[in-house]
Amino acid sequence: MLGAVFLGGAWALAQQAPPPELPATVLRVTTRLVLVDVVVTDKDGNPVRDLTRHDFQIFEDGKPQRLATFSFETPARRPPMPPEPLPPNVYTNRPEYRMPPGPLTILLLDGLNTPVQQQAFVRDQMLRYVATQLRPNQRTAILALSNQLFLLQDFTSDPQLLLEALKKFTVQPSVQLAREQPDTPMPAEAAQLLAEFGRGTLATIERFQTERSAAATDMRVQMTLGVLRALARATAGYRGRKNLIWISSAFPFHIVPENADDFDLYRSYADEMRRTAALLADAQVAVYPVDARGLVGFTMADASNPARGQFGQSLAGGEFSQTVTRSMEVVASSHATMNNIAADTGGRAYYNRNDIDAAVDLSIADGSTYYSVGYYPDKEKWDGKFRRIEVKVAREDVKVRYRRGYYAFDPLDRPKPKEVKGDKETKIKDQELLAALNDPLPATVVTFLAHVPPPPAPLPGFGAPVTVQFLVDAKTLSFEEASDGRRRFDADFLVAAFQPDGKVAKSLNHTVGAPLSAPSYARALEQGLPYEMKLELEPGSYQLRLIVRDNRTGLLGTTDVPLIVNKP
Repeated sequence: MLGAVFLGGAWALAQQAPPPELPATVLRVTTRLVLVDVVVTDKDGNPVRDLTRHDFQIFEDGKPQRLATFSFETPARRPPMPPEPLPPNVYTNRPEYRMPPGPLTILLLDGLNTPVQQQAFVRDQMLRYVATQLRPNQRTAILALSNQLFLLQDFTSDPQLLLEALKKFTVQPSVQLAREQPDTPMPAEAAQLLAEFGRGTLATIERFQTERSAAATDMRVQMTLGVLRALARATAGYRGRKNLIWISSAFPFHIVPENADDFDLYRSYADEMRRTAALLADAQVAVYPVDARGLVGFTMADASNPARGQFGQSLAGGEFSQTVTRSMEVVASSHATMNNIAADTGGRAYYNRNDIDAAVDLSIADGSTYYSVGYYPDKEKWDGKFRRIEVKVAREDVKVRYRRGYYAFDPLDRPKPKEVKGDKETKIKDQELLAALNDPLPATVVTFLAHVPPPPAPLPGFGAPVTVQFLVDAKTLSFEEASDGRRRFDADFLVAAFQPDGKVAKSLNHTVGAPLSAPSYARALEQGLPYEMKLELEPGSYQLRLIVRDNRTGLLGTTDVPLIVNKP
């Protein structure tokens, strides 16, 4: 049946002429179920397990909402039955084919925001945790962030596989952190500069270094938030709560320059952080930041790190006091980042403790037993504003934790992406597609099957014809409905062939928009939406990255296909 759908409908859709526009009268109804994961613990920190839906009240911006869904989730809950095996040469990003039973944990080892000495400490702590404290059937994936994101181990409960993955974590200096540090001359050099050029020259150098540091911090923050958004894309299709253990020294909540003349370099990342947290919360990802620095003290007072100023001069009196204050502000700002992203996603931050392994264990225990409640907001206007959520429980002496709210975005009001034109075979519309090409985990919001049969050996001097047949779950796409009953979708289909060295040998991008009659739309919902793409590849070994993007919402799905093209 699956093969018949692939071979029957895909070619017809690929070959049709550009479709006519829909009539001007368009019907649009936006409904959204807001899911809130609620962790309830007693005064000793143990999960409360005997609450019912009648014990919960939920409010949005102070107004009571009617509960539409309610469930109690626990690791002891029986997992769903696995799906039937896929046919040969068929691949998918549908979560049920990759979803291990039980709650999911993502361990993110952040080397981008963490100094080298703390990275080594974190690795040792995690090796000890997996060897001695890993819970039975705890499905864990390990990722490492340096100058890019690496998947060290996909979801598994096998301690040996996790230990091997942790051993792969290489301690290395963060390029971005290094760029934030000033090039501090020695005291003698500073004195010579003062004598020859005066303080004006030193002020110019100081301004340059401050600008460079701010730019490096910006880059570090954007890279980190981009990774967190990628994890939201990867896990959104998985049912239930996912716990993201983010072991890091984090980044500042804001940057306040020391000199009043540099106030144009002020940075606040609060809005970008909250929007990223909203994506994570929508994907039911709770973030548990764990400070890689352990118990933080004032390091400048250490004899191995004498207190010196911007240009190497010894500090004393007021200057020393200001430097101490500045150091404390940096730590407090990073803790504010941890607290905010934890609160916005329903997680919890752990810092100022040297037992990082215990903090990780507490995070996993905290997020494994919870209540899931859902409601349909009574506000019909989706204006993009933040809506605050409050949950009350009819039980005294308990602690209740959940995400603080969500942004009321209408996914259909996204601005049209600008095209980035490349060669004739490469047409990538925006940065989301570029990011999806490099994400180490498949995105699971738009789900699909892909049939990629082994290509025949090419003729001498020619590439081998490679056929990719998509079958998209139409229920994961958005459709525009016209008054005459037709429905139209707008999607990008992209195939990129990566060589073993990571370079793209060839890529192909098609934008498809087609109005479907009512019977065709019903058939697409039942059987899927087929599409076919063809490209030629030279003999060699490839990894195909397949992407389907809903251009009306910006949501997408990805999967990888190993492919070997034999020589003639």
